[in-house]
Amino acid sequence: MRGKVTRQKILEEALRLFQEKGISETSMADLERAAGVSKGALYFHFPSKEALVIAVLAEARELFKEFLAQAFSKGPPRDALHRFLEMIYQKLSEEGFRTGCLFGNTAMEVANREGPIRRFIVETFEEWRTELAEVLKQAQRRGCVETDLAPEDLALFIIAALEGAILLARLKKEGQPLETVIQVLETLIPFKDQSGGKA
Repeated sequence: MRGKVTRQKILEEALRLFQEKGISETSMADLERAAGVSKGALYFHFPSKEALVIAVLAEARELFKEFLAQAFSKGPPRDALHRFLEMIYQKLSEEGFRTGCLFGNTAMEVANREGPIRRFIVETFEEWRTELAEVLKQAQRRGCVETDLAPEDLALFIIAALEGAILLARLKKEGQPLETVIQVLETLIPFKDQSGGKA
């Protein structure tokens, strides 16, 4: 039990530091101090920094999948998307727009580096695209979203717009870029009203 608690503490502190400082700027010594563990304990649970990074990203990915499921769990597609976008804004706002998206931040760090971390990030964004596309596909089947655009393309557009807006919000330490992109997304996404026309 104690080992599980220690491992979870390391993961939590690593997530915080990776979001605030970035992976490259966070040393194993930083993690030892933040988690209050010895070097031996840290390496017992994670034999390398790469192993720790993958573990943090894997846990963060599962948390985001839960976040996505919660956002799209009920209500009409337009309301569900609005809830999803608002939940993202709220989370970043609570953090003072200091952290941004762990996966977007990491993507910029490892974009030109081959290896398991880069592959994990690529797979994560593809997984998000697939999951969001499935939500949009179901909405198209129900007649709630226009079928002019492939759901996979629409999902990619939403992800790309959000990641860019989150980056700018973090850079400026304010929510205005994200607010603007959310408003534009909700205007551009081709929802239909209940009568069958464009909403």
